[in-house]
Amino acid sequence: MGQLTPIVAASAERAAPPGAPGVGPQTPTAKVPLTGVDMTQTYVNPINLPGMAVRNIVGTMPPTDANVANTSQIPASLNLPTWTAASGRTLASRSTVGFSRISENSARTGADWSALNVDGTIYLYASGAMQNAPNNNRTVWSTTDYLTWTPHEMNLGLVAPTVVQIGEAFYMAGNNTPVYRSDSPTGPWTSMGSFLRPTGQTLSVGDVQFFLDTDGRLYLTYNIGSPIMGAELDPNNPRQLISDPVVLWTFDPRQEWQHIGDNKATYTHGYVEGSQLFKVRDTYYLSVASGGTEFTTYATGVMTSNKPLSGFKVTQQNPIGYGNNHPSAVYPNAGHGSFVLDKSGNLVFFYTYVIAYEEFFERRLGMDVCTVVPAGPKRGAIDCELSNTPQLAPGRKISGRDDVGLYNVATNSQAYWASSYAPGRNPYYGSDRLLSTWWEPADGDTAPTYIRGFGTVFHISAAQIQWKELGRTFTKDNAVRYTLEYKDIPTNTWRPLVDRSTNTTAYTADYVTFDRVLTNAVRLKVLGTNENVKVGVHELNVFGENYNLAVEKGMLTP
Repeated sequence: MGQLTPIVAASAERAAPPGAPGVGPQTPTAKVPLTGVDMTQTYVNPINLPGMAVRNIVGTMPPTDANVANTSQIPASLNLPTWTAASGRTLASRSTVGFSRISENSARTGADWSALNVDGTIYLYASGAMQNAPNNNRTVWSTTDYLTWTPHEMNLGLVAPTVVQIGEAFYMAGNNTPVYRSDSPTGPWTSMGSFLRPTGQTLSVGDVQFFLDTDGRLYLTYNIGSPIMGAELDPNNPRQLISDPVVLWTFDPRQEWQHIGDNKATYTHGYVEGSQLFKVRDTYYLSVASGGTEFTTYATGVMTSNKPLSGFKVTQQNPIGYGNNHPSAVYPNAGHGSFVLDKSGNLVFFYTYVIAYEEFFERRLGMDVCTVVPAGPKRGAIDCELSNTPQLAPGRKISGRDDVGLYNVATNSQAYWASSYAPGRNPYYGSDRLLSTWWEPADGDTAPTYIRGFGTVFHISAAQIQWKELGRTFTKDNAVRYTLEYKDIPTNTWRPLVDRSTNTTAYTADYVTFDRVLTNAVRLKVLGTNENVKVGVHELNVFGENYNLAVEKGMLTP
């Protein structure tokens, strides 16, 4: 992680906007759409990253249940005479024998996001397929506006990478790797050798993160599993520790969000990992992920201190975004990622969404703007609402708001139709708010078509199609070609919204915006892919509102 400029992010209440004055039936928590919004300046999670890595997984059901609940998988640490925080790490280890799940298809993936601000350009590094390390994910993405992401291919790729800029040089490290140096944030990278303890012994660790303080001192945090450790590095030789490592964070079984598992049922371990040390004004923050990257409750928590390597205390409600998720959230929480302050003082949080259907390393990217509470009993706390509806990109607030105020109007309880569907993949699953299901056209359907009705009339302004690429032959460059239309109510005809019939950009979740139209249905036509791969639809999300229609009909007072 590069240096965070010591600027306090501007305070902003993230509560839902109040209802219009004098409106009777509208509750204070209802969304009211912003006026004057340029929808081309918005985004929706997960982020449209071109060319995300493909993980090729092989998994079939074994002929016997010999390796299911095998007692040999229970580590000997249960019998330790003395229990320490680190003992829980082996409890979470996965069996290396047998099969844990069935994998139907290869899957897109990206996780462990690490952001670096280089003179106003944000570079985003990530784990990818996590195969054939260190040639894992060689792509780093850059942006200057958070809307357009440019991929750059590097000469190597690391699992859980971290990059720091010191002067004109850049240094990168990852899970159990050497430290690499480059004159550019995109490489080429050359090895400097492994981390070294003050004694000269080699230190090989995972989930490492650099932090360059405002006084020029350099620090390292690391560990996959409790405890999280920290040490000071020599900024002139970033592989060299100049202080002995100290414990910064240990797993606390009293904090349910740290428990491992989808239902947080496991008290004995939480697999605390993915740490980041950063600073806002005079406060140091230490963030960690916990709960397991293979579980959808993977989450991030934060502690604060006035010193970089000691004194960290919980001063806020964890995990980040707790209690603020939209009720229609596809993804419940935010895992291993990083915070970065941009040139405008926005505190942007990049984080890992977990899908874990095809395999537990199936993950995506989320992004939201956080604020630091400047005063009162919560002073210094990080407030961050996780979003999955259109948000203005960082720095583009209107009237102090970045949530555009639109709903996802395409739901599985309303009308739908498809030209065909494969067994068990009917069109219901194309908008059921789950990424473990999808609509899939039947084999032989030469013109796959999917219609989503809304049940009533809405003004719509944007849509997001989360594709499900099928089979095991597609690559990170597979691009879907399609068109999206809307039903014109006065003429009862389909009219064009989006034409991606010549698309060559490989998106996992394609977010598109358009001039506002009044409609009650959209029609998606899948035209194929540049790699001749069959595709389905995880989710067809359509974003709109009928608030303005209600105002026009005299039901509400604006």
